Amino acid sequence: MARMYSDTDFYVAAPEPPESRRPPRTSVGWLGWLRHNLFSSALNSAITVVTAVLTILFAWEFLRWSMRSAQWGIVFNNLRLITSGQYDKGEIWRVELTAGILVFLIGLSMGLWGRITRTFSAVVLVILAFMLLIPLVGSQIPDPSVYHLIQPRKSPTDVIFLGYEGDKVTFTVDPLTDVADADQTFAGYQESASRTDWSTRAREVKDNVGKVDDPAMKPENYNLALTLRLLEESGAVLEHDGHPTELILAAGKGGTLSLTLPDDGWYVLEVVRDDEINDENLGFAWLKIDGVTVLSNLESDTKARDEKYGSPPKRERAILVQDKNYRFEGTRTLGEFVSVQVLPLVRRIVLPAVVGVVLFANAFLIGRLGKREKRLKRVSLAAWALSFPIILFILYGVSGSSVLPVVPTSVWGGLLLTILLTVVGIGASFPLGILLALGRRSHLPAVKWICTLFIEVLRGVPLITILFMAKLIVPFFWAPLSDLDLTVRMMIGLTLFTAAYLAENIRGGLQIVPQGQVEAARALGMSSVLITALIVLPQALRAVIPAIVGQFISLFKDTSLVALVGLFELAGIVDLIVSGSNVYRPYQREAYIFIAIIYFMISYGMSDISRRLETSGAGSIRRSM
Repeated sequence: MARMYSDTDFYVAAPEPPESRRPPRTSVGWLGWLRHNLFSSALNSAITVVTAVLTILFAWEFLRWSMRSAQWGIVFNNLRLITSGQYDKGEIWRVELTAGILVFLIGLSMGLWGRITRTFSAVVLVILAFMLLIPLVGSQIPDPSVYHLIQPRKSPTDVIFLGYEGDKVTFTVDPLTDVADADQTFAGYQESASRTDWSTRAREVKDNVGKVDDPAMKPENYNLALTLRLLEESGAVLEHDGHPTELILAAGKGGTLSLTLPDDGWYVLEVVRDDEINDENLGFAWLKIDGVTVLSNLESDTKARDEKYGSPPKRERAILVQDKNYRFEGTRTLGEFVSVQVLPLVRRIVLPAVVGVVLFANAFLIGRLGKREKRLKRVSLAAWALSFPIILFILYGVSGSSVLPVVPTSVWGGLLLTILLTVVGIGASFPLGILLALGRRSHLPAVKWICTLFIEVLRGVPLITILFMAKLIVPFFWAPLSDLDLTVRMMIGLTLFTAAYLAENIRGGLQIVPQGQVEAARALGMSSVLITALIVLPQALRAVIPAIVGQFISLFKDTSLVALVGLFELAGIVDLIVSGSNVYRPYQREAYIFIAIIYFMISYGMSDISRRLETSGAGSIRRSM
């Protein structure tokens, strides 16, 4: 009898799913990113290793040079010139007010439409923490030694310094006694005027001693006898433990004078030479001074010192221990880098930085709390629209006013003028570029050919030609323009030149808009103006955002060319600082590296905003911040 089978006889249990496993550690996370982007193949790995080695070597050499040898005093001693040029010192508060307005508006806008990333917040907080910590650390680091060269003169130069009660000062004399002294190097502040004298005399000693019969070339004749006396501001010899503070040295002998200063105020170290050889004082010696602070020569610091301690004593031949008379020589330590290079800069920027951060944070908080208020957004947009004419009004002033006297644009300079030229160029060239692009695509022959001629002529000549023409040629052909301010003429030249390039970028965007959309809009009864404003332009402009922002970045960097026609913007004012002072001439490398960092930061910021706008979607602002 046949067996009957049921469905259950053929039931097979479903296999259990395998246990979940984590992906390999080398394919996810930062290891996965490195493997995918930098070590995906043997060639990529080799390129990554070579690039990393070269980058590390360059970074190490740059950091070592910047910390051990570079002289950044050219930056922190000239911050006012670098930021605002030759703007009237008494009206510099107007520049600070302008910066405050912009910081507040940026914070308010980011609070309304954008956001602040955690990385950005962390970086700002770390920078502020270091800026507040460095003055505390720097105050504990001893000041570097100061070297003063005693030269063969019958009336040696005395040394004037500012001392404080309780400070221990030490004066050490190191005479030139043999040929080996010609190779001496000193780490610390060295009198700038003595560099050439010392190197010349040391070279003569090294090359000629023992080779000629001239007694003046014998080592013993380079020795000297002298007396050091420490005087009070009144000119009386300072007494220490009931005895005059002086050091008497025989010819060729060194010595040390050390004491603790009794009061705050000015002191004079009097140097009296006692040796004569052939009616000339031929001896050389280094006077090393420890425990004395090199003073800032900034006008504001000098004025504050004079109000507190009075003017320095008047001496017939004296040198004030001030940074314009001394420069740091030799290899500095990390502590000296902090105290000599970082601390002066931090002291000048910490207060504006803290005020700026607080102002930005308050504006951002206001924006976040009123994010849903449409009225506040309208007020913010109106404030941005009105800010530019208000800022120009504040900076320029009113003729005859005692509160806002006129500050002519001829004295505007530095970063202030660079940003002003950039903002005016961007704000004026963008709408003009749109009109030129639309005009070149116009069906009206006169409009089309005029726009085409304008674009091709401006694109066919260098920018420097346009600037020189704006300065020299245009006033020659039209006399009324000779009275037009040079800054305004440069703004016009930059605007026209940039507009010609923007027109071509925008025209490329106009060509990618499908013609079917235009025909559909016409079928709906829309006018040509509405079609262009609501359909064509939004798509065209978004498509060429990278090209437009790239042109704006080029405009920002091209503002440096106005230095060739007599305006001292950021690069021009640095060139003026370097070429106008023998003190700063050897340090032009540091100055140009500093402004290169400024150019990079602003250019990178503009590029980053462009990238965020491009990836955020048409009309979206929220995700772009």
